Amino acid sequence: MTILLNATERSESAKKVRRMGYVPGSIYGPGIDRNLDVKFEEKEVNKFLRNHSIGAKTKVKINGNELTCVVKGIQYAPINNKPIHLEFYTSSDNKLVKVKVPIKIKGKEQLAKRNLVLNTLADKVEIQGVLKDLPEFIEIDVSSMKDGDEITMRDITLPEGIRLLSKEDEVVFTAISPAQTEESELVS
Repeated sequence: MTILLNATERSESAKKVRRMGYVPGSIYGPGIDRNLDVKFEEKEVNKFLRNHSIGAKTKVKINGNELTCVVKGIQYAPINNKPIHLEFYTSSDNKLVKVKVPIKIKGKEQLAKRNLVLNTLADKVEIQGVLKDLPEFIEIDVSSMKDGDEITMRDITLPEGIRLLSKEDEVVFTAISPAQTEESELVS
């Protein structure tokens, strides 16, 4: 993990910080001695958010220290969809952290070649582990699925030291033929 956001402590109001071209934020958790109100350069935040979302791990540099953090919250302006507040959680090395991380699909093109449709029922998985071991996403290979197959949370292979918190019987993906899709639409 080499991503690094530079933060500066702030005493100004969030509104004033935004007018100055920054995005306000907060950092909290057992990894620091007190909650920090911070600000980030808007350009840097926009670049970071192109490839990262809630649950992503990153390093935040503040007051000369690098903190390993998890993005816990992102607030967007309702009209222009610009980020208006970021929330980061930092933990000590041995403390367990719960996060929801996105699911990335691998092998979807193989299903299309076999004329199957992938039905996505969950796009995140809730996991727990120490901060340094948490993955940014979970990749699931769907290439070998056949008509009628399903993948549940129980079927997901997690890295060592990571525990599944999502319900094991929750269905993540199903593979069906387009004919079945049309039939179910007619019945509804």
